[in-house]
Amino acid sequence: MHLGSHPLHDVAELIRLECQAFAAKIRMARAVLGWSQGKLAFRIGLTQRGVHKLEQGETEPRRATVLAIESVWHDEGITFEELPDGGFRVTVPSSVLERPATAASRRRHSARHHLGVTSIAHRTIV
Repeated sequence: MHLGSHPLHDVAELIRLECQAFAAKIRMARAVLGWSQGKLAFRIGLTQRGVHKLEQGETEPRRATVLAIESVWHDEGITFEELPDGGFRVTVPSSVLERPATAASRRRHSARHHLGVTSIAHRTIV
């Protein structure tokens, strides 16, 4: 039997892809906000290590964690739109982009490649 056609394999692959997409969203939003893993962790009630594991995309987040992160995105005005090809588009309000940077966030901005955010295929700014 070809493993790729097995329904359980397909479900496992979908879950893996969803975790990877969610991880990318977390890294992207955190980069835009200029937040450390610790700051996001504090806002959602996790440890920095918990956020790190989510950003690796290998941990399936609990529903409560997903809702807490989505609540932060909502509070900050960041929205994600799922695209038909399986990707997503992010919308960031200009007020978020115009926030004055602190010295710490400027240092983080210069090291954003460490967040795993290398490019954004689509960007909408309201």
